[in-house]
Amino acid sequence: MATDLPGVVRLRDRREALTLRTILGAARELFAERGYARTPIRLLAERAGVSPQTIYAHFGSKAGVLRGLVDLLDEEAGLVELMAEAEGLSEPAALLGLLARAARQVRERCGDIVAILHSGAAADPDIAATEAEGARRNRLAVEMAVERIRAGGHPVVDRAVDVAVALMSAGVHESLVRDGGWSHDDYEDWLARTLVAAVLAD
Repeated sequence: MATDLPGVVRLRDRREALTLRTILGAARELFAERGYARTPIRLLAERAGVSPQTIYAHFGSKAGVLRGLVDLLDEEAGLVELMAEAEGLSEPAALLGLLARAARQVRERCGDIVAILHSGAAADPDIAATEAEGARRNRLAVEMAVERIRAGGHPVVDRAVDVAVALMSAGVHESLVRDGGWSHDDYEDWLARTLVAAVLAD
């Protein structure tokens, strides 16, 4: 059948990917403007230029759209590329520097998504579950970096993962960048040095 030709399949895949990004972009805007609870699927469909059925077909529910924003965050913050870069690293300061860069890129490029999740988590179980998934992914990345450091024969402090996760938290970033007026370069440099000092054992 003609529709099964590779070029047609690739075109269909590209169209589908574009539709998904359009829906997620509209959701990102509307959830920031109106809040998750006050954004009906109908309005999201209008903003994205698709039918509500298209949203349900791709995401299943509004909560599914929200979970899609976490995947979008991973992509836009460049986390996949950073994970690939980590594969070739074994030196502790380089691995911890990569964690600092990841924290910086998440806050700098996707701070609005982080804020959407954080502000709505207390009031909505869907948002709380999605925020928890984002936190789980973040912690897993830290665990992998600490384990790689340990496997390379470098000692780390007790509860090294907890210490690193706390230093990389949104609250620390907001205190330094938003409240303190630091640049993102200042924040990343400070975080990299502080992670080395706090995570690596003497």
